[in-house]
Amino acid sequence: MDLFYNHMTKIIFIFLFVLPVKLFAGGQPNYPESLISIQYLPGDKIQDFSEAEMTNKMFTAYKNETLSPNVYYWFRLTFDNQKLNKDSYFIHFNDFFAEIQLVQVLSESKTLKYLGGSYIPLSNRSFEGFFKDKVLMTKTRGTQTTVYLRVKRAGFDTLSFPSMNIISLEDYQHFKTKTDIVQSFFTGVIAILCLFNLVLFLLTREKLYLSYFIYIAIASLYFFFYYGYIELFWFPQHPLVNKMFFFSILLAQPFYFFFLHYALNEENFRDYRKLIFRYASVILSLSVVVIIISLFRYSVAIHIGDVLSVVNGIAIVLIFFLLIRKVPLTVKIILSGSLFLAAGGGAAIIANLFYISVEHIYIYQVGFYIEILLFAIAINFTHNNERLIRIKRQLDITQLKNEKLEKERELEGLSKAIDKKNRDLTYKAIVISQKESMQKTILKQLSKLKDQEKIQKSQLLELMSNLKSNTNNNHWNEFESHFTTVHPHFYSALNKKYQNLTASENKLCAFIKMKLSSKEIALITGKSQQSVDVARSRLRKKMGLANHENLYTVISEIEIQ
Repeated sequence: MDLFYNHMTKIIFIFLFVLPVKLFAGGQPNYPESLISIQYLPGDKIQDFSEAEMTNKMFTAYKNETLSPNVYYWFRLTFDNQKLNKDSYFIHFNDFFAEIQLVQVLSESKTLKYLGGSYIPLSNRSFEGFFKDKVLMTKTRGTQTTVYLRVKRAGFDTLSFPSMNIISLEDYQHFKTKTDIVQSFFTGVIAILCLFNLVLFLLTREKLYLSYFIYIAIASLYFFFYYGYIELFWFPQHPLVNKMFFFSILLAQPFYFFFLHYALNEENFRDYRKLIFRYASVILSLSVVVIIISLFRYSVAIHIGDVLSVVNGIAIVLIFFLLIRKVPLTVKIILSGSLFLAAGGGAAIIANLFYISVEHIYIYQVGFYIEILLFAIAINFTHNNERLIRIKRQLDITQLKNEKLEKERELEGLSKAIDKKNRDLTYKAIVISQKESMQKTILKQLSKLKDQEKIQKSQLLELMSNLKSNTNNNHWNEFESHFTTVHPHFYSALNKKYQNLTASENKLCAFIKMKLSSKEIALITGKSQQSVDVARSRLRKKMGLANHENLYTVISEIEIQ
């Protein structure tokens, strides 16, 4: 674990070091080298001027004056043709414009007009692409190229010309193609991860997978918004709806914390889980409030959203250093991925504050991409661990079933052994009965001989007495000895429950315990079957059994109870 922590910390700090180097490698952003001057007219509700009026208007140098909302401003930009080595260029602003209209006078009879801006429907713009705030400029003859821009603010209160880019049409097409390829790959990865986690949630009903699915689905909408795909394919005629997707990255952040909450599923992190869940709930509420504010003050909502994102980034860093050494490997991976996103998000905010080129959005996207891949690895570990736990649980269940089956087999063997002993007892009882019968016959014959004169009467009487005493004691003592060996607690349990039973009734209960029928009992005892049935009936009454109760069932359960 410590090795993982050390390596991951090195990677993260290298990433954090590379970001500012990358952001400021070219120094502070300056005006495009070809731009000679920027002049403007104060705000006016008049939207259009003729070409003659534009050239005769008194434009003054623009020094970042505040622009009023819902007012049109005209700007005159002059470029040095010696530094424009292409014929056509895009003028792109890294800010939101409600409208941008470029007017370029090429000759007395020819004027070019192009329309762009975030609030202009896609079908009305001069050019498509993820650079919404752009217009096309054509290089003119002579030493300078002059263009007139009519703009209406949509976001902030001042126009940031330091963030303006002059991009040739060829470079833009190349950049757009490259962007489409990268975003197609990114979209495919997002779609696979979303589908994978949605399937996992449907199969397992684990909220961990659902929160991850919601997080990456909502967060990825920001990049689809930024590069114009939502506008192009979903809302081409509704730019005001499209711009609301700017806040999707803010709305996704609470679901990251919900995801982290469900990832910390061990008992010793219960306090952290509660704290993270409450924080996520608060952030979700604040995100909704920011979106509502954006309906009325879009620029204010953007500033609040940036502050909230910074707070969330600080929270991620704090959680990382608080838990990184305590949590299992899967959560370490999640926290490390979160730090990459925080670094990328911080870089994007810095780029926005210092008016750095729009291409640096890739840094934020790279941070997000690294994060979701690490999350996917953690999810895979978690799923595999859960699968191993399920397999182990299934093995434990199978083992319990096998043990139960083994016990059932042992019980079955014991039952067979008991049945065998019962059969032996039955055989012994029959043998004893036969012996008694034979002894009784002998006794009868001896009784007939006692009256004869030649037989000594005293000796004969003694012989008969001994036979009688041994008849009912020795053999039945031997039988009961064998019976108590098989059923050691039967008599004690029987007498404890039914204390008024006689010795003959105890013996009858023993025969019934052995599953002997009335016929078999009659054969053993030398009585008639009818006498045995009468004895069974008297036994039922003495035991107080109801009509629906079975005598054998009651007696067979006595020793078990």
